[in-house]
Amino acid sequence: MGRISGAALLVCFASLAAAQTPRHCATPSITPTKFADTKFDYLIVGGGTAGLVLASRLADNPLLQIGVIEAGVYHPIEPLIDTPANVGVAAGDPKFDWNFLSVPQTGIAGRQMAVPRGKMLGGSSGLNFLAWNRAASPEYDAWNHFASGQDWTFNGLLPFFEKATTTKLGQVNPFPGISRTERTADFNPGLVGTSGLIQSSFNEVYSDPIFPSVKAFNALGIRTNPNPDNGTTAGVVNSRRAVDVSRGVRSYATQYYCRSVSRSNFRVLTGAQATKVVLKSSKGIHTAIGVQYIANGTSFTSHASKEVILSAGAIQSPQLLELSGIGNSTLLRSLNITPLVDLPGVGENLQDHLFAGVEYQVKPGVITLDSLHNNDTFSSQQHALYNKNGSGFLAAFDSGMSFLPFGFYLNSSDVQSLLQTFDAVPVQQGTLQPLQHQIQRQWIQSRVVPHVQTILHNAGQLPPLSANLTYFTAFGGTLHPWARGTVHINTTDPLTAPVINQNYLDNDFDVRTLLTAVRFLIKLGTTPPLADLIETQVTPPPQLTTDEELIAYIRAASGTSSHPSGTAALGPRASGGVVDANLIVYGTSNLRVVDASVIPMIVGANLQETVYAISEKAYEIIKCGL
Repeated sequence: MGRISGAALLVCFASLAAAQTPRHCATPSITPTKFADTKFDYLIVGGGTAGLVLASRLADNPLLQIGVIEAGVYHPIEPLIDTPANVGVAAGDPKFDWNFLSVPQTGIAGRQMAVPRGKMLGGSSGLNFLAWNRAASPEYDAWNHFASGQDWTFNGLLPFFEKATTTKLGQVNPFPGISRTERTADFNPGLVGTSGLIQSSFNEVYSDPIFPSVKAFNALGIRTNPNPDNGTTAGVVNSRRAVDVSRGVRSYATQYYCRSVSRSNFRVLTGAQATKVVLKSSKGIHTAIGVQYIANGTSFTSHASKEVILSAGAIQSPQLLELSGIGNSTLLRSLNITPLVDLPGVGENLQDHLFAGVEYQVKPGVITLDSLHNNDTFSSQQHALYNKNGSGFLAAFDSGMSFLPFGFYLNSSDVQSLLQTFDAVPVQQGTLQPLQHQIQRQWIQSRVVPHVQTILHNAGQLPPLSANLTYFTAFGGTLHPWARGTVHINTTDPLTAPVINQNYLDNDFDVRTLLTAVRFLIKLGTTPPLADLIETQVTPPPQLTTDEELIAYIRAASGTSSHPSGTAALGPRASGGVVDANLIVYGTSNLRVVDASVIPMIVGANLQETVYAISEKAYEIIKCGL
């Protein structure tokens, strides 16, 4: 497929106008047998954040037959998913979550880390923490160094950030530290969407510690950033959330399903787990002709005349590649799988954001989301508001964040010390790591690319907690960890989860980055006016003051933000890349991967907006190549 120019992309993009889409729609009803008997042009594995975007867009062409295979089911009205204040409750519930678990992690005190992944129509967009934000422009521009030819840059993705969303205009950003003009003006035209399927909005209520926290950031020299969508994300931000503020409910990828469900050329099979891509080989090139899957305990095969697209996520897309004979040939042979394409990069390059928290007990009378559980009067008021019109604290969730380059909160000598630590990390030759290291070294010295994210969580999260007290937690996380993990199969049983090893905190750079984040958040809690609301620091215990003590705490208490990515990365094949600039798997003619697996270097943002943009862009690449 030839290179598509920017002008051509814009022409293809401009031809698609978003339509009004109902929030709920008919449950998928096609049977596995009928699905297997249907002749498809495109088969998509995974009805989640990426897969439903592609399926819905491709179904706009009535001449194409589109099929989606999804292991979970549709939950059209489900408070655990829909209600913003219930965020996190569904994680770990097998009704909604795959419940993956990592191998024991040496760097986090031997713990196994839960790896929440959405097992439902809508995928992880129905399970995540709602954050809707994008990274700094140099982070996306870096992708083009790994796979040029399709403008994998911030500007190349910008039309697709916009295409995915409708931003609630007219809302006032109430965060301190921005001017009246910045507070009341709508977002800059050309930076956010106004006709997409995913609704994004500010909170309309904020817990008591939020504005004092922002002022404390400002007092420490961290400015409030009124417009992080422009590619400059550094500072304190009021992150939008994927919430339809008119109804007070989560807005997620099922909107794409509802957009197309009435089309006769759009079929979604739920409750079916893909087990293998069927490949036909000729002269060293492998063509995907179908997908095997299990539904109700029976194995089926569906066929595709044009393409098979894996959108099963950064855990299961590499699993399916390996089960299909694509991956490291040594690993495949050890499992008696015939290697069809030797791609050692499959399942490598796993990256994730790791966070550690500082938790405070707040003074009596301070309102946080804990008040929904320990203040009966407040709780009754808020439930009545939500039941009446979808407003109030049940429609709100964490939006106060900061994105911090090292130079924003460390002095120059500390930044140089971190740079020296980074220079000492191991770099594996023959992989993507040499280029990644070169790029990240520049970012460490930059005042544009953040390395730490903080999240102001409006409740208690870390033990010990008392049911009658009210808490506020600040989390700090590594946005560009050097840890590189793996996802690999260790059996030919497709229903067995792959082996997940993130290698969290396996190097001094990541450890020191988290240490600086925790120390900064401890300082934040002692800075007025936030300090005026704090009764005491609970976690880590305030008597832990040395680096050694705080590092031990971080290893024992850190947690994932559930952003696995990079396991089928864009990049040169010789350097461990798995897909080319068109997202086609090397050694195949028509097998693509479209999900967070393809991200070569994890970006400093919550990932869902980025995955939507990747998917919208992938559709444009496919469409303009037809």
